[in-house]
Amino acid sequence: MCCAHKNENRGAFIVLEGTDRSGKTLQCQKIYDYLISIGRKCIKTEFPNRSTDVGKLLDGYLRKTIKLAPEVSHLLFTANRWELNDYIEKNLQNGVDVVCDRYSFSGIAYSSGAINLDYEWCKSKEQGLVSPDLVIFLDINLSLSSSRSGFGDEIYENIKDQNNVYEVYQSFSNYSFWNNIDASQDPDVSLKNC
Repeated sequence: MCCAHKNENRGAFIVLEGTDRSGKTLQCQKIYDYLISIGRKCIKTEFPNRSTDVGKLLDGYLRKTIKLAPEVSHLLFTANRWELNDYIEKNLQNGVDVVCDRYSFSGIAYSSGAINLDYEWCKSKEQGLVSPDLVIFLDINLSLSSSRSGFGDEIYENIKDQNNVYEVYQSFSNYSFWNNIDASQDPDVSLKNC
């Protein structure tokens, strides 16, 4: 994945990643609010996007009401990102910043870490999607995130899967656009280091 873009008027694509209950949704809102406050045009999105047809299937899978083969689940998560790829690209080209709660890195980390699919196979399905300009990984101790409200409600919300997912996330830290942030701090402090 590359993040070099030639259009100077292009919006910034900012992605927040992290294990479950690490604070991504809250930090996405804080970034969005900040960008709006300084006069930037900005939208928020999230993956999975549970409002699309594919997203509705994924919602059932995550809530453990339907079962999917591992490969099918990964392909559906990827398809969910493809459903919004043109929307994201169009906004970026029009100078609109996009703040995204989870993206391709989550797909790879969860599919290869939690359900043991081949890392390279998972990564190959993401090729061609819009590349982020900045990824902020919210690094948090799993004992803290697992104690947060709602942990355990969804299929991968258990310590074993979260540990495996965390290990895969660490393989992305060599990307120049990847930033690890200590998410165990006060939410108002966490992003000031980025």
